[in-house]
Amino acid sequence: MKTALAAVMMAAILATGPVSVMAQSGPGARQAVTGEVTRVDAKDGWVHVKTADGTMIVHYPPAQLQSVKKGDMVTLQLALKDNGPAPKK
Repeated sequence: MKTALAAVMMAAILATGPVSVMAQSGPGARQAVTGEVTRVDAKDGWVHVKTADGTMIVHYPPAQLQSVKKGDMVTLQLALKDNGPAPKK
């Protein structure tokens, strides 16, 4: 089984706008996913973002979530890196 590390950054908080997904292909490809914040736990750094394909639950530095509120439109910038096989337990 392969494991992957997803690096996630909030790119922008949008006042309004449609849900959209933009992607590149190939190794190290990045993707922008836009959606609505449905839940935010700024104390522990968790945010739930409802997108066209489902809800993403993302951890982010708590200090950066202080101004993010339920109902905000946000864009997540995603990157996926294959780290190889999972270590055996």
